[in-house]
Amino acid sequence: MHGFSKMRMALLALPALALVGTAQAQVRAIPPRKVAPSFDCAKAQAGTIDLVICQDRELSILDRTMGLDYERAKLQTPPVEKSKLLREQREFIANRNLCMKRKADRQPCIAFAYESRIERLGEWIDRSAWLGE
Repeated sequence: MHGFSKMRMALLALPALALVGTAQAQVRAIPPRKVAPSFDCAKAQAGTIDLVICQDRELSILDRTMGLDYERAKLQTPPVEKSKLLREQREFIANRNLCMKRKADRQPCIAFAYESRIERLGEWIDRSAWLGE
C-alpha cells in the first residue's frame, strides 16, 4: 500500500465520500422537471439507452452524478493513470448498455451499473484506485 495503512486510506476517503454524497444531494435537490442527465435528451432516439435514462428520474440523477464524479476523478488522476480511468469508463458504458437486452429488469440493471461506477469513481477521487487498497 505504499506506506499507507488501511485506517489512513479510510480517513483519506472520507472527504471524497462526502463529495460523492454531496453531489447526489445537490442533484436530488433539483426540482423534478429540471433533472437532466449529463447529456442532451433532445438528441436521445427511440429504443436507445439514452431515452430510457431521460425518461427515468432516478437514472437521470445517477447519470448526472456519475458525470460529475467522472470529471472530478479526471482532475484527481495523474497523467500516467488517465488511460486506465478512460478504459474503465468505456467498460462501464459497454456494460451499462448491455442492460438494454434485459427488458424485464432494465431499469434496476442500469441503476446498478451507475451505482457501481459511482462507487468506483469514488476510489479515483480519493486516489485509492492507483495508490493501493
